[in-house]
Amino acid sequence: MIKKSDQVRIKPEWQDEGDESFLWIALDDEDGGRVTICPIGTGLAYPPRQVVQTSMLVEHE
Repeated sequence: MIKKSDQVRIKPEWQDEGDESFLWIALDDEDGGRVTICPIGTGLAYPPRQVVQTSMLVEHE
């Protein structure tokens, strides 16, 4: 189960170009098989947020 503040990676088959270069963090606890994620370290004032299915992610080691 993914919890708020967990670091995650997007599985390669679900990545957009460049996603692998970001460190992604869960913004909330997993709920109903979904979680909100956000890349950190982008330098953007308002980093993008995405709601994704947890099956699209792996927890970062």
